[in-house]
Amino acid sequence: MANTSFTMDSTNNLIKQDDDEDLPFIDDDHDDDIDQVLEEESDSHQELSTKFNTEDTLNIDTLQKGIPDKFYILSHASIPSGGFSMSAIQNVFSPEEIQRLKLQPENVTIPAALLLLFPDQFTSQTRARKESRKRKILLHTGALSDDGKFDPDKLKIAKVGDRVVPGDVVAVQARMEHNYSESANHHTDPPFQLPVVYEDDYFALVNKPEGIVVFGPKGGNYGRMTVKSCLPWVITPPKLGVVSVLRRPTPVHRIDRGTSGLLVVAKTKPAMVELSRMFKERKAKKTYTAIVNGDILQPDETSITSQEAEKLGVCIGDDGDPESRKRSWQIIDNELEDQNAVTVWRRVMQYRGIENARNNTLSLVELKPKTGRYHQLRRHMAWTGNCPLLGDKTYDGGGPARLLRDNGFYLCSNKIVIEHPFYNSPQGRSMWEKVKEDEIKKFIDQQDNSVRITEESDGRVLVYAEIALPSKFIEITELVNENIVTASDGEDEEVA
Repeated sequence: MANTSFTMDSTNNLIKQDDDEDLPFIDDDHDDDIDQVLEEESDSHQELSTKFNTEDTLNIDTLQKGIPDKFYILSHASIPSGGFSMSAIQNVFSPEEIQRLKLQPENVTIPAALLLLFPDQFTSQTRARKESRKRKILLHTGALSDDGKFDPDKLKIAKVGDRVVPGDVVAVQARMEHNYSESANHHTDPPFQLPVVYEDDYFALVNKPEGIVVFGPKGGNYGRMTVKSCLPWVITPPKLGVVSVLRRPTPVHRIDRGTSGLLVVAKTKPAMVELSRMFKERKAKKTYTAIVNGDILQPDETSITSQEAEKLGVCIGDDGDPESRKRSWQIIDNELEDQNAVTVWRRVMQYRGIENARNNTLSLVELKPKTGRYHQLRRHMAWTGNCPLLGDKTYDGGGPARLLRDNGFYLCSNKIVIEHPFYNSPQGRSMWEKVKEDEIKKFIDQQDNSVRITEESDGRVLVYAEIALPSKFIEITELVNENIVTASDGEDEEVA
């Protein structure tokens, strides 16, 4: 597998890295608490394997109402009649903490009670305090009724400084009814069209238009014209009973403003953690299609087989064509800003006789990034392939290429293969067994097969999605239809 030599000039080496493609993305809106979710839960995935966070659906009719409306009590425990044993307290807290918090067998703080009553869910005082500050903990003064009911007059939202005594009941609650319109700033219509390609109770795939940013930084003056702002209008809230739902659906990665295509959106906190992990570990397999300016070459020394491409971790054969596994591919393995950057690609077809294009030729290429560095695909095509994206004013080098910039650059994230963030979890497997027949059939019934969910031979549940290329790609094809040269599936393309 060849490694093509590559050198960046000093100007390119100083490009600011403020919009990395496909990097895990944390929404810094503290109303959503996404930063805390990732900080607290990604490092301790065991904490997610609890009724509080990952059980797919609870029967609302069996749950008691919490505080305020739309919150329901998931679990509760009573302070023992004789208090906690001193040995149990000493196993959890240091002597200094016991003295500072004035912990006694019959009188402890709410965070201390959480650690003692729910050790699997609350493994640190920090987490217990945070959950209390998020109004997720309730305190019932005295015992429950004989039939196990909470008395509204004795129930309140617990504060970190509250203390409990024998007989008191501590409860954990969660918001169970969700309405994204509460986050939509009371506007009637979405700010722009954002098609939903796939959606279930846990995550969604949307088709981001060109020219729209995923998330506008503070002070960026994007207003409502961001994907994040638009999502509450187009995403359906999870059904009643799904727990750990994000207050607003949130993207888990980002793609360039000028790039269109598939974007992954989380709807629950566990899905946010799991999807972010997939992107960090490069397990989300994406395919881009681009039009580049010039007659891009495919040297033998950088050619690899489909089998070699698959070993790199990119998805080959995701178009359902059995012949696709016989294709040869090209690899670009060149560092960007001293970081490993790998792109697998192939030329699909060429358009001849294009005025102002390099060698009067444009090339349609398929790109499969193994890594996701800043402007990786655009820079690899321009600097290593010597064929920048059509219309890419940042990397096209100027000259006659300036006359081809009217429609922006031609890059679309049009395919993705991703593991389902819930159905592959220990808790989600039981739910998958119940719904898989209907889920698989639902997508088989679609005529175009553009979206499907499957169970692989190894048991993994995968979601495949493919979208049509934007109209400007089609317009280029129609404009030069008589001059198209189609790629063969052999080692070399037949170029007229």
